[in-house]
Amino acid sequence: MAVFKNVFKRYERKYKITPEQYEGLMPLIDEYMRGDEYGRSTICNIYFDTPSHMLIRNSIDKPVYKEKLRLRSYGVPDQDSNVFIEIKKKFKGIVYKRRINMTY
Repeated sequence: MAVFKNVFKRYERKYKITPEQYEGLMPLIDEYMRGDEYGRSTICNIYFDTPSHMLIRNSIDKPVYKEKLRLRSYGVPDQDSNVFIEIKKKFKGIVYKRRINMTY
């Protein structure tokens, strides 16, 4: 059975690159990183928000502090699957995530 970390603190940087840039970058990255032990998988998320969509509207405005609440599964869940309830917060460029696992 997989062991999951339930508290995270990290910096995130996201870049939009072309397919050509991706093909050139991957051999360089492969020298320094190893693939995920689970390989490619489907990640399913359900995001929760207020009736007025306050969380997503706030997130789009790129504030100093923002948060998201979601249900996440690795693979398409069935009634016996382990899933995670996660709260993800971002403050001054640092991402904090806490989660608990439960059965679907």
